[in-house]
Amino acid sequence: IRARPANRGLTDRDYYGPEGRAVVDALEATGVDPTDFGRFVNFPAPEAGIEAAHFDYERAAPVLLEWLPRVNDQVLREVIARSLGFPSAPPGTATALITEFRRQPCTEEWMSTKWAVASSISEVRDATVADDLIELLRDRSHGRSRQMLCEALRRTKDPRTPEVLLELLDDPDVAGHAILELRTLGPKTSVPHLAKAEPRLRR
Repeated sequence: IRARPANRGLTDRDYYGPEGRAVVDALEATGVDPTDFGRFVNFPAPEAGIEAAHFDYERAAPVLLEWLPRVNDQVLREVIARSLGFPSAPPGTATALITEFRRQPCTEEWMSTKWAVASSISEVRDATVADDLIELLRDRSHGRSRQMLCEALRRTKDPRTPEVLLELLDDPDVAGHAILELRTLGPKTSVPHLAKAEPRLRR
């Protein structure tokens, strides 16, 4: 994977090649400033020259949802998926991201990219995708990229969540996240399940 440029988005249109230029053109055509697209700044530090990113994720979402299944560049796919991971994303975003998660190869090269997609899914999940999340969590071929799907499932409030998380406690790729999400359910819900799993946890 190419190294991501520090503290910049798509100011350099050639960074992602023809696909990136096409996405930028599509954003501009809808009136979205693409300058900070792909630039994620959690902690701005103006004194160090790291300014906050200014990108209109809400207005950009329809364009990004249209382009997500069309691009092949790995980095660009991750950037689009991460840009769709905001709570006010439009209906259907969770389903689109789940489709993207399935589309990506289950290889070490793609693991961090799939993990980023799962993280976005956890932000936009709803009860309608609980069946998909359970299916993906049980499919161990996706490896540690499923970690954030534990959080996504818990946040759907699906009643099957405790039992599914319990099943994952002997899976080293996701066990830590499963335990964390079980605990997040609160002691009344989590303690009986964790007590049931204690013999396995001691191994």
